[in-house]
Amino acid sequence: MTLIIAILVILTVISAIRILIGPSLWDRLLGLNLVTSKLMMLIILVALVRKQTFILDLALVYALLSFMGIIFIALFIQRKGRF
Repeated sequence: MTLIIAILVILTVISAIRILIGPSLWDRLLGLNLVTSKLMMLIILVALVRKQTFILDLALVYALLSFMGIIFIALFIQRKGRF
């Protein structure tokens, strides 16, 4: 289980690097989406390791907020800063 967590942490760091060096704004948005999905997987794995189910609720809330945030940022970028 710790190997899987270590791999997810490494992939999260690589995705964060994608945010920093992404040539376009859309690449950075994709990197942000990757980071949030991998962090959600890490939260789920921590819940499974600790055998605490309430942490799964936190993962669900984090996933919903992440999805809404990505949608709002994409709309903001598409409309060039105008609401």
